[in-house]
Amino acid sequence: MTLPALRGRAGRRAALTAITLAGLVPLVLPAGAWAATDSPSIDGLTSAQKAFIADNSVLERFHLTPEKIENILAAKSPDAARAAVLAMMRTIEADRFQPPKGSAEPGRSALDPDGDMAAVELNTTAGDFNASTVLRPPALDATQRAPGPFSLKRYMYETDSIPTFAGAPFALRKEDLIAGKVDVAFVGVPIDFSGGWRDAKNSTAVLRAMYGLGDYDVYAGVNPGTLLNIVDYGNFAVDRMSVELSINHVRKMVGEMVEAKVVPFIVGGDHSTLIPAVEAMADKYGAGSVGLVQIDAHNNVARDQAHFYSDEQAVSRLVTEGSVKGGSVVQIGTRGPGLDTSDFEWMKDQGIHYHTMAQVETNGWQNVVDTTLHEIEGGPQNIFVSFDISALDPSYASGAGRPASNGLTMREAVPLVRRICAETKVVGFAMLDVAPYLDLSYATALNANQIMNACLTGIAMRKIGVRGTNYHSPLTVGMAATH
Repeated sequence: MTLPALRGRAGRRAALTAITLAGLVPLVLPAGAWAATDSPSIDGLTSAQKAFIADNSVLERFHLTPEKIENILAAKSPDAARAAVLAMMRTIEADRFQPPKGSAEPGRSALDPDGDMAAVELNTTAGDFNASTVLRPPALDATQRAPGPFSLKRYMYETDSIPTFAGAPFALRKEDLIAGKVDVAFVGVPIDFSGGWRDAKNSTAVLRAMYGLGDYDVYAGVNPGTLLNIVDYGNFAVDRMSVELSINHVRKMVGEMVEAKVVPFIVGGDHSTLIPAVEAMADKYGAGSVGLVQIDAHNNVARDQAHFYSDEQAVSRLVTEGSVKGGSVVQIGTRGPGLDTSDFEWMKDQGIHYHTMAQVETNGWQNVVDTTLHEIEGGPQNIFVSFDISALDPSYASGAGRPASNGLTMREAVPLVRRICAETKVVGFAMLDVAPYLDLSYATALNANQIMNACLTGIAMRKIGVRGTNYHSPLTVGMAATH
């Protein structure tokens, strides 16, 4: 029997603790052989109770196996065994949505139903309900100007001006992107409702202040800051109290960037940012016509959560809603914690290509890279790259919302990203889950910018016609090898 997706580890621990305290599940399970299935305690269960404990998906919720539950129940009297299983059944039932019972009492608030709320009620009478997403009309600008990017620097060669991504000029409106014939536009999307530690909202400010973007790439021998028209497109408004209320606006604004024929470089934000970003790509290129490359410690394919949108179900949401096809998703770097068998079985059923760190250790890094590029090239022409900073080992990026040990090194991540962006048509990039205040050093921000610079380099290489598998500059590699 297939194990289910496991969600809400704290909730599962609480349920197990409650049953343990009630004396229904001992903390130390009895050792020895499996209990006989014809034990009096198990024979005394009702047919519904027997079916309940025969379901691996239920047992896994309590961190139990068939052997364990048989041993537990065999050690109890028939009455105690029935009581234990009944407690487990009631726990599972309490996990589910509890619809309101009957009509609401007169004068009772919708925020206090006799049961569970199916939706969070909003104050639709608020005068500023949409205030955060209302764009400022150009007519209100103090100084009227022709469309196009504009510099925030006072001095010609200033290095300490108002921080922008890559030290680039600023663009405020879609018309600026079009008039400036912009190649790449950076934009911050500070959604911060991560399933892990929350600090991703600060990534946009910290990465702007950190150097390393738009710089010369010694591997390829090109300077993307010179070859590409790059701008900082500011931040998009998000509702700091709701992912659901942020999704549509971000999707609309990313869509405008794509319509302006720029490659959006989105700086999150946790991984829920991926949902509106890729949906905007699907709006432009067609549902199922965009390939997704996800470099991440987590597969983000949860399928049974109370909230409709979250970082843990970003990929499953995109696949099940048809924005991307499962066979057009390639994952690299996945490992724990929080993964389980049912997630990998679901991904396999969907045709998702995944390359875990276990595969890296088994087959070697270069084999995984070559296989990854082959899979990407065999999918849709338009590629969106999502790099979650947790893909890196914490020794390189301790400022991650959901860090995981045994990750990629920078010497693995940077060439991988450069190759993807140089050898395929990247239409969007996202740097996600950077939580800079959780890092007591500058390493996370520096490495995040270096990874984005690698993709900028790849895009610049394609623009000037540099081709070849895993290209390296003869000037910086070949000549050095002769000395």
